[in-house]
Amino acid sequence: MKYARLVFIVLSLGTAAAAAPAANFAATFVQTRTLPGFDTPIVSHGLMRVDPHGFYWEIKSPYHYVFAMHDGHVHEELPDGTKRQLDPDQKPWLAAVEHIFVSALSGDRSQLQRYFNVKAEPINTGTHVTLTPKPGALAKVIERIEVTESAPGHPERLQIREKSGARMDIRFTPVAAQP
Repeated sequence: MKYARLVFIVLSLGTAAAAAPAANFAATFVQTRTLPGFDTPIVSHGLMRVDPHGFYWEIKSPYHYVFAMHDGHVHEELPDGTKRQLDPDQKPWLAAVEHIFVSALSGDRSQLQRYFNVKAEPINTGTHVTLTPKPGALAKVIERIEVTESAPGHPERLQIREKSGARMDIRFTPVAAQP
């Protein structure tokens, strides 16, 4: 799947936001991507925002990339400066992500439970949520997704472990939400 990593980030952040449907959350992030066969991880920095109407993900360095979902519209800006609107009706994976994300923001975890076994455990500083894909296409690519949140809708850390051995670790630092 071409946008697999971003899809799973959106799904995971939607999980974290599920208990706080009306909340706005914004954070800077440091994303570390480790790939099998490469000694040096890829590290990127950016900004993420979630509100009841959508999701915004911007990588600011070492390159610029934007992915935004807002009220059923999807916008992407590629590192070469190309801007494009994505049509969820033409991209089935995008329509599914949009539907699951909106369900998660509204507090409906049932859509996530269609695709994942969801385990939420309270910890001293919040909640740890583990998503394990159910048998199917996701299970062929993703081993598990883990989200640590300080409060509902406030992720601190996101980890994605892929079947290939690749890993993604994203750490969030909250900032004031912007309109």
